[in-house]
This record gives sequence, C-alpha cells and structure tokens, in this order.
Amino acid sequence: MKLDKKKKIIIAVVAVVVIIAVAIGAYFALSKKDNSEPEQEFTDVSTEAPVSVKNPLTGEADYNKDAIGKRPISVVVENSPGARPQYNIDTPDIIVEGEVEGGETRMLWIYSDMTALPKQVGPTRSARPSFVEFSKFFDSVYVHFGGSHSSDDGSYVGGYETINKLDVDDIDGIKAGSYFKRTKDKKSPHNAVLLGDKIVKALDDKKIRKDVKEKNFSKLSFYDELTPVSSTACNNIEVKISKITPTHKLKYNSEKGVYVNESDYKTPVSFSNVIVLYADSKYIDKDNYKGSGKTETYLNYNFSSGKGQLASAGTIVDFNWKVENGIIKFTDANGNELKLNPGKSWIGLASANHGGTVTVE
Repeated sequence: MKLDKKKKIIIAVVAVVVIIAVAIGAYFALSKKDNSEPEQEFTDVSTEAPVSVKNPLTGEADYNKDAIGKRPISVVVENSPGARPQYNIDTPDIIVEGEVEGGETRMLWIYSDMTALPKQVGPTRSARPSFVEFSKFFDSVYVHFGGSHSSDDGSYVGGYETINKLDVDDIDGIKAGSYFKRTKDKKSPHNAVLLGDKIVKALDDKKIRKDVKEKNFSKLSFYDELTPVSSTACNNIEVKISKITPTHKLKYNSEKGVYVNESDYKTPVSFSNVIVLYADSKYIDKDNYKGSGKTETYLNYNFSSGKGQLASAGTIVDFNWKVENGIIKFTDANGNELKLNPGKSWIGLASANHGGTVTVE
C-alpha cells in the first residue's frame, strides 16, 4: 500500500514537470512569434514621390516615359494665306518660322514625342535648306512634301541636295504618299497633310532610327516654374522676320503666363517663350524656275552665331547663340545656359542683315 502511494506521488510529480515544460515551450514559441511579427508589420516602406519625367523640348512634367531617348519629329508646314488656319497649330512643342522667298514665311513644327502627333499635321510643304539644317540641331526626323532643287550653275543648293549632303533621315510626301492625304476644305497645293498617327509606322516601314543620338541633340534648359527672365517688362512684342515679311504681334496674358498671337494664323496660338534668333541671311536668284522662264528668289540663313531675344513671363532679355559641332546653344550675358519657362516656344528666324526687328512695349 505504501509503495502504491509512492508511485502515485512520482507520477504526479512527473505530470507537473511535463505540464511546466509544455507551458514554458508554449511561452517561448509565442514570444518568438510575437517578436517576429512586428518586424514584418513595421517594415520600412519608401515614401519618396515618383520622379516626374519632363519633356526635353518644353520642360513640362508628366511626359511620356516611353518617349525618353527617342527622336523628335520635325514637320515643314506652309504659312501662305491659302494654308491658314493650319491644322492643329496648337500642338507642336516648338514652332520655328523663317522666310523662304518673296516675303513669305514657312514653319518647322517640332514634336518631342513621336507617338503624340495629332491625326492631321500641316498643310505640309517642300524642304528648304535652312529648315533641314535646323531640324538636324535636334537629331529629328525631317518630314516634308517635296523640296527645292539646286540650280544648274550651282549658285543655289536645294532642299533635296541638303538632305543628302547632311545625311538627314526624312519622310517625303511625294514619295511616301500613304502617310499623307489631301483634305477637302483647302485647295491644292495647300491641303497635303501628314497623318500624324501613322508616323511611327512610317519610321518602321522605312527602317529609320528611332533612338536619339544624345551628342546630336541640342539640350534646352528650363525653370521649374514661371520665372521672369529679367526686370525689363514685355507686355507686347512685335517681330518682323525681315523687312518684307508681315509683322507678328503677340500680347502677354498674365493670368495664363503666355504670349498670344491672335490673328496671324487665323486662329489664336499661345507660347510660353517667344525666341528671336538674329541670323544673317542671303537671297539667291534661281533663273528659269521650273522651266517657266521666270526667276525665283530664295532665302537661306547662315546658322553660325548671333544675338537673340527671349520674351517670357512678361519680361524680355538679350542672349547669345552659336552652333558648335552641330548643336545650337543659347547663353545669357554671363555665358551661362539660357533658361526658358516651361511650355511651348515660338522661334522666329529674324534676318539680321535684311531688316529683322523686334519692338517691345
């Protein structure tokens, strides 16, 4: 009887030990679990804001990331009375305008994102040497509808010959008609438009390089937000490309921070930056134009260096420009990179030796 009682005591002790061991094991298991959970729950999560990609031609944010590192598209657009109002003139990132002949101007519309062109761009017109050269400053693909040819005596080098000489990738509406069409609301030759939504297919079909060569791309510098470029006010600006061209009149809209051209294109167009480049020009007579027996006088610009004026944010400043190794550079009076304000730009090629002028109020 004594032995049974002793066994019962031993069994009870063993049971207590087991219970204690289980309890201790459970405690440590729970402790380990509790200690590990906060590590997962409170793991640091980055709160940095996503980087906003900026358009290299406008300095504006929220740019298409897929367009970074891709080539711009430059389109030659007519500006004779029969072409106005042009189709989607409010869409290019940059509009370059210069004289071509007889006091008539022509434009080069530059788009940074080749996938963002509108369905109709134009009316497109023929290639001219100065516009071919300017398009090359941005390593862009040059789009035109026909082109001028060199004179027999060699006094004039044509648009086609300049394309070949400078080895410029181009799309010609005369030779690649499937990417162009004639509209019905304007008369020929003022109605040939580029089908902008087909430009990428055109590059693929013609096996044209899409990636930009950085060394061939003129980089522009921008402020982060609207900033006066000087202390000199510029509420109205009038620009004459040459003494025989019409006067462009632009008025500053302080609420929107843009200069508005109300009537020159038969539709209002606004720009954050009005840039005037003074460049020497040369008139060249081409006799027996297209076998007509008449003389056609062309104008070419010399893109080497010169002065300029920038109107932006209701102010105006003088600057210098020069072309080095195929790149055009804008610098301020101290030799620093000229800064533009974010937004679209109009660049007027003012003939420095043939009456190009700017009037400011």
